[in-house]
Amino acid sequence: MTLRLKLFVLIAGAIFFATTGVTAMALWRELIRGQELLVREGVAIASTAAAGASHWIGPSGPEPGSTQALPAILDRLLKSAPLDRAWVVDRSGALLACASRTGETCPSGFYPNEFESADWALQALKRLVNPEGLIARAPVLHGGEVVGAVCVDFSHEEVIGSARELAIGASLVGFIWITLGLMMAALFIRQVTKPVVDLIEAAGHLAEERGVQLDEPEDRELRDLVHAFNQMSRRLEERRDENQRLIASLEERVEQKTRELLRADRLATLGGIAAGFAHEIGNSLNVIRGYASMAERELPADHANREDVVAIRRETGRAAAMLERFLVFARARDSRAHAQAIEPILREAVEVVGPAAAQAGVERTVRIAGPLPPVVADAGLLRQAFLNLCVNAVHAMRDQGGGTLTARASVEGEQVVVEVSDTGPGLEPEVARRIFEPFFTTKAEGTGLGLPIVRQAVEAHGGTVTLESQPGRGAPFRIRLPAARPGAGDQPPGEGTA
Repeated sequence: MTLRLKLFVLIAGAIFFATTGVTAMALWRELIRGQELLVREGVAIASTAAAGASHWIGPSGPEPGSTQALPAILDRLLKSAPLDRAWVVDRSGALLACASRTGETCPSGFYPNEFESADWALQALKRLVNPEGLIARAPVLHGGEVVGAVCVDFSHEEVIGSARELAIGASLVGFIWITLGLMMAALFIRQVTKPVVDLIEAAGHLAEERGVQLDEPEDRELRDLVHAFNQMSRRLEERRDENQRLIASLEERVEQKTRELLRADRLATLGGIAAGFAHEIGNSLNVIRGYASMAERELPADHANREDVVAIRRETGRAAAMLERFLVFARARDSRAHAQAIEPILREAVEVVGPAAAQAGVERTVRIAGPLPPVVADAGLLRQAFLNLCVNAVHAMRDQGGGTLTARASVEGEQVVVEVSDTGPGLEPEVARRIFEPFFTTKAEGTGLGLPIVRQAVEAHGGTVTLESQPGRGAPFRIRLPAARPGAGDQPPGEGTA
């Protein structure tokens, strides 16, 4: 027997047993429906008695003669229907009359102005087990006003009828078929799954044993599966030695990377120490520059040492500025990033270089291509990056007598692109390749930290900065920043510091 046939038999059996369950459910629903119809019949029967009782119950209570009339009405009601009890209550739920075949007392507290809640689904099943009757009632009306109610209680046998025998028979048949189905399912599942279980166990042993091979079963599909497993086991055996060689190579590379990380950690420590030294030296230089400024003010204009003092002040100021740029590059600061528009930051940076641009004969232009999405950014860091690019552009065009500084902002996909370009002399390819290296500069008075600070600030925001410069065609710098996602927090997508 093939695996397909076994599965077919299993599925057919499941469908058959499911059909048996559906049949039992239909019987149950029929039982519930029968009880609902019986409740409606009880309301109709109680309504006939309520019409007669309305002559003996008024708004103020029972009328004279009601003690004899109401029991007679209830007796006739018991004779006309298979009821165990029938009783009448007034508008407050007090019992006025009761008739019972079984001798049971009639309850009070059935308020005529309350509706009986619907039976829950298992209530019908509960009546199959417990000898519980079915109560129905109808209001007693006098002059259009509810003055009481007639309640009837059907006998337990009338409620259940033959439902109990039917339910017991259906349950017995269902139990037998379910038991047979489970036995057949267990048998077929064992035949189907045993090769699969053996295959799973063998797969678990592949990591410990070498060359695991299984006997191929008779079922064609399982035989193909086991055959494929045996081939895989052989291939794994062939590659085991190769993996061992790769592991040895990886261990060597990990050891090498560990040494590099340790060296990088030492360099980071030295960098922190260097930043501390630079800070202290900068303080000393500021003191020297202060005293030199005082000496310059006190010395006469024709004093022989005045030029020396001026040179001391100028060079200490230059050294202090270089150390300050180094500290900005070397030290990280806490980010104050949040989702905001980038256009005001860009316009402010272009506006700040206005005096220097006017002195150098440089025209400034800001172009915004349509509405821009916000970016998660630290305004101070981005402003410093844009300002450094604008200052470099003004300096590049100052030597040639002027030009045009253009700042553009646009959207490309899910990125905001900011481009700062000029009409200066541009850069040679070998210079453009090194332009972002720390301390690399082509200016006589430059520190070589302006563009590295730009790249550091942009990368801290999860963006990139590129230069596409050609000699004689200016130096366009293009910054790409990710647009803020809806609900973005206060941290940028990068490291959060610059």
